[in-house]
Amino acid sequence: MKRLQQIARWWLLASALGLALAAGAAEYPLRVLDIAGRAVIVPQPPQRIFVQNGNTLTALALLEREDPFARVIGWNNTLGHSDPSIWRLLQQRWPQARSVPTLDFDNSGHVDLEALVRLRPDLVLLDIETRPAVEGGRAGPLLAQLGIPVLYLDISRNPVVNLPRTVALLGQVLDRQARAEAYLQFYRQRLAAIQAVVAQVGERPRVFVESRAGRMGLEQCCYSQGKTAWGLLIEAVGGINLASQLLPGITGDIALETLIRLQPDVYLMTGTSQVKRGAQTIGFGYGASRDDAQAALARLMGRPGFRLLGQGPASCVHAVYHQFYDSAFNIVALEYLAKILYPQRFAHLQPADTYRHLLQTFTALPDAPFVFDIRRGFADRPCAE
Repeated sequence: MKRLQQIARWWLLASALGLALAAGAAEYPLRVLDIAGRAVIVPQPPQRIFVQNGNTLTALALLEREDPFARVIGWNNTLGHSDPSIWRLLQQRWPQARSVPTLDFDNSGHVDLEALVRLRPDLVLLDIETRPAVEGGRAGPLLAQLGIPVLYLDISRNPVVNLPRTVALLGQVLDRQARAEAYLQFYRQRLAAIQAVVAQVGERPRVFVESRAGRMGLEQCCYSQGKTAWGLLIEAVGGINLASQLLPGITGDIALETLIRLQPDVYLMTGTSQVKRGAQTIGFGYGASRDDAQAALARLMGRPGFRLLGQGPASCVHAVYHQFYDSAFNIVALEYLAKILYPQRFAHLQPADTYRHLLQTFTALPDAPFVFDIRRGFADRPCAE
């Protein structure tokens, strides 16, 4: 604690000097509301940002197109764990990303506070899930004592509502309002087009999403998400998310026997290139092989008893890229879902083209080959259209 106090005193002196040098910025200090509804004062243009959720880099890629890492002085590289393929792409485009210090900071608030303070951040971006642990532990009071503003963000817990709010908030704080609004206009138009069609639909499909299918091997089934992440993405395009009705919490396992009895209209798996020992996931992402993805899906559909799901309307299993749920690009996931749930009404949608347009128009990310979706019929039957 004594060492932390010494670091704190040094930090306050350095911050005072930095504030004096930046005092000429007319837009600052800024008063903003973060996703938790907190009023936060950002005293100066942030130049030394710590990012706790690595997936926030997808939003920074929209706003800081020339270099999403330009103001990042440290991060919890969850992106490298959750999707190694996009992390490789980021390093190829911006090799300096490799030298950005990494610091573990999980949603339970566990972090090396001395290491965090030594990075001298002038803004800390935290996932909204960390708020109870941060404010109830040592990190919140220390950051407040040092005068380091903290913003709580969310692009995954309530993705359709909070992703636009998060992009707009970051655009305001980073003085990138025009870029934020340009992307959000595109986002809103695409979402409104989907929801206008869905509003005319009568009976809505019952959907089950097996999140990160095969994450614990081929013996486990079936982990899902309720009123969060993929569950809310499904509801945003007019699907009935069965897990919301079956789970006591927001995530958990649902027995395969229950799903066989219910016979979902749509069975959806999400896949990831995240490598864990024993995992049998569908390796979507950049540089992925469609043949390998199909083979992984076939193995998952070959689990004992799974074929009994094919006796009902769900004649086909669809699979999509998992990380869209925690990405500023989740509009692409919404288009994939709309096309899966209502194939005839959304036959015109080409989500892969939307993704390429998004990258080319709003980011400087390279357009590298990717695989984000596949499907497979039961007993080698073709999928029903």
